[in-house]
Amino acid sequence: MPNSFQVLVVAPDYGLRRSLEFALEVEGFAVLSFDNVNAALASPSTAAGGCIVVDEEALLNDPRAMTAVRGFHKPILLLVDRSRSTPDVLGVRVLRKPLLGNALITAIRLTDQFAGTGQPT
Repeated sequence: MPNSFQVLVVAPDYGLRRSLEFALEVEGFAVLSFDNVNAALASPSTAAGGCIVVDEEALLNDPRAMTAVRGFHKPILLLVDRSRSTPDVLGVRVLRKPLLGNALITAIRLTDQFAGTGQPT
């Protein structure tokens, strides 16, 4: 789908990354995925992304990673383990793992970028 909304995915765990890719592609989203924030930043293709889905594991060992993710200037959906407490961060929508139902799809469709694409909700 050449005109589909592109979602950037950053998840170090290969299984999680592939699972997210599959779930998003089934819903008609174009997906560009990376195993770390630096790889995503280095890719020229990320400019076309409408939002970024980041697994918290990609941020744990790098105190500058969240600042780097904010540098994308796109809506951020942060996937966190439900057993960890996560402070509210302005501009970041937190989704607890395991993701149930269509929580991720709904969150993507609620982003301002998606609303501006004329995509059906």
